[in-house]
Amino acid sequence: YTEAWDKDKTQIHVMPDTPEITLSKQNMQNYSAYKYKEGYRKQLGHHIGARNIEDDPKMVWSMHVAKIQSDREYKKAFEKTKTHFSSPVDMLGIVLAKKCQELVSDVDYRHYLHQWICLPDQNDVIHAKKAYDLQSDNCYKSDLEWLRGIGWVPIGSLDVEKAKKAGQILSDKVYRQPPDTIKFTSVTDSLAMVLAKHNAETMNKV
Repeated sequence: YTEAWDKDKTQIHVMPDTPEITLSKQNMQNYSAYKYKEGYRKQLGHHIGARNIEDDPKMVWSMHVAKIQSDREYKKAFEKTKTHFSSPVDMLGIVLAKKCQELVSDVDYRHYLHQWICLPDQNDVIHAKKAYDLQSDNCYKSDLEWLRGIGWVPIGSLDVEKAKKAGQILSDKVYRQPPDTIKFTSVTDSLAMVLAKHNAETMNKV
């Protein structure tokens, strides 16, 4: 009997739901909360806060630095690899770009004529000059320049005959014909002639 008690007396058997254990746990929790809030109670009245983050310059600067650092870390890999670019030469996009460049290129589109020298008295040169003169605007318009200002009316047309008739009607020579050009004869024993002679004699006597 005592042997079993001697073995068991060195071991402690505690029931977790005893009032003493429950009270001890509660006191430990209260003491921990008190120690946790002790630093907060000491800082009360020593710090002036802001309404939001934008009102605090230090917080704004911290956010700006964090943003810059984040962008720098984000772009670090890109900055390292942006100059190292390789693409296959037979890629469809590159082939199409080369084809479009060939179509748009001005080098293959324009084929400049070669420079050559010929004698001015060659038959083909003379013939070319003659053909060029015939096709030239100056030679083409030379007849027109010569005829410019020269009036031309067909003889015997209605307008020409009207102009001639009007000129004859308005002509002073035709309207007033001199008497010496008119051939006429008068009767010497007519009443008018006898009276004229008698008056002439009377005037002479006076």
